[in-house]
Amino acid sequence: MARFFICVLGVVVLASAVWLVSAKRGHTQSPAEDHAKLELVSEQNALGSGQDLLVGVRFILEDGWHTYWINPGDSGEAPRIKWQLPVGFQAGSIQWPYPARLTTPPFTDYGYEHEVLLMVPIRLPEKLKEGETEKIAAQVHFLICRDVCIPGQKQLELSLPVKNRAVASPGREFFAAARARIPSPTPPNWKISLASIGDEFVLNLRIGEPAKVLQFFPLDAEQIENGASQDVTVFPGGVRLHLKKSNHLLEPIARLRGLVVVDSERAYSVDVPVSRFIKNAPAQIAD
Repeated sequence: MARFFICVLGVVVLASAVWLVSAKRGHTQSPAEDHAKLELVSEQNALGSGQDLLVGVRFILEDGWHTYWINPGDSGEAPRIKWQLPVGFQAGSIQWPYPARLTTPPFTDYGYEHEVLLMVPIRLPEKLKEGETEKIAAQVHFLICRDVCIPGQKQLELSLPVKNRAVASPGREFFAAARARIPSPTPPNWKISLASIGDEFVLNLRIGEPAKVLQFFPLDAEQIENGASQDVTVFPGGVRLHLKKSNHLLEPIARLRGLVVVDSERAYSVDVPVSRFIKNAPAQIAD
C-alpha cells in the first residue's frame, strides 16, 4: 500500500493547488475529471412497480489511466457509491466485471482501463404512480492512477419516468458489454482443489478442456503475491496453477476466494478450501 499513500499525499497537494486555481477562475471540476468522465446510466428507459432496475456508473478513462477492482492489488482503492434514492427504493451490491492485471514494477494492481461499467441492481417499491418522475442520485468516490494517483468525487443523477412498460434504453449496449465480464459460477463438471505447498498455493482445475491462458484474481488482499508469475502446468483433463503466497501472509488461511479467467474471455468465481500437501502423496495434488 506504500505507493498508494505516497501518490495520494503528493496528489492531495497538487489537487488542492489545481482546485484553488480552478475555483478562482469559476470552474468547479475536480482534477480527476480531467482524466476520467463518469455518468449514471440505466438499462431501461422507465421505472415499473415492483420490478428490478439495473443502473450503472460508467467510467470513461483517458488512455494510460486506470481505476480499481474490489481488490485493488498492491495499491489503490476500489470505487465507492453512496446512493440517494426515493422512498422504497433499495440498492444492491456492485456487480464487478473481472479486472486486468496492471503492472508498474514492483507493483501489480487489479483494475480497469479505457472504460468500465459498474452495474448495481435497484429494487423498486410495489406501488409507483404512473406519469411521475423519480430521481436516482449517487455520490461516487474513486481513485484514478497513472504515474500519480488522483482521488475524485462525483455527484451523479438520473431521472426516469414511471410507466407500465419499460423498454431498453440507449445505454443497453454498455450493460451487454459489462454483463459479459461478470464472473459466472463454476460449471458443475469442474473439479477444483487447492493445496498449500511451501511458499505457494497450487490450484488444480479439472475443467475437461485445454486452456491457453489462465489467470487467478484473489478476492482477499495479501494472500498471494500479486506481481508473481502464475505458472500453469497441464495434466490430463485439466490445469494446475501455481500461486506464490504473499510475503505478508503470516497465518494459514482456510479458504482461497477469487476469480479464474480462462483464455482472457470467461471468468468464474471460486471459493475453495485449502488442504495441506502430504509429502510422498502427489496424487492429492491432482485430485
